[in-house]
Amino acid sequence: MPKFFNEVWLRDMSPKTMQGVVDFLGNLRNGVRPHNLPGDLKLLAGPWLSNEEAKVYFVFEIDDPTETFEAFAERVADGLFLKRRLTLIQDWDGARSFSKYLSSREARAAQTA
Repeated sequence: MPKFFNEVWLRDMSPKTMQGVVDFLGNLRNGVRPHNLPGDLKLLAGPWLSNEEAKVYFVFEIDDPTETFEAFAERVADGLFLKRRLTLIQDWDGARSFSKYLSSREARAAQTA
C-alpha cells in the first residue's frame, strides 16, 4: 500500500489548537478515526511536533489519499489545520530496486554506444 509523509501546518500553537491536535492524532495512534477518514488509512509513524514552527509530521499508508480530503478540510474549516503537504515515499527496498534499475539502464546505454 502507498506510504505518505504528511506535513500539516497548524493554525497556531494555542492551548485550544494543541489540544485539538493531540486529541485527533492521539486517536489515530490508537486506531480510532473520524467517520470521514477511510478504513484503510493506517498511521505508521509519528506524529511528531516541530519545535521550530506550528507543524506536525506523521507517516501513514492509504490506497487513495484523495479520500482524506473531507476529514482534512473539516479540520481546516474548524481552524485546526492551515495546509498540508503529502509526499509519496518509498521504503528502502524500493530505493535499492530503483538504484539497480538506474545502474542497469546506464549499462544498457553504454553497450549501445
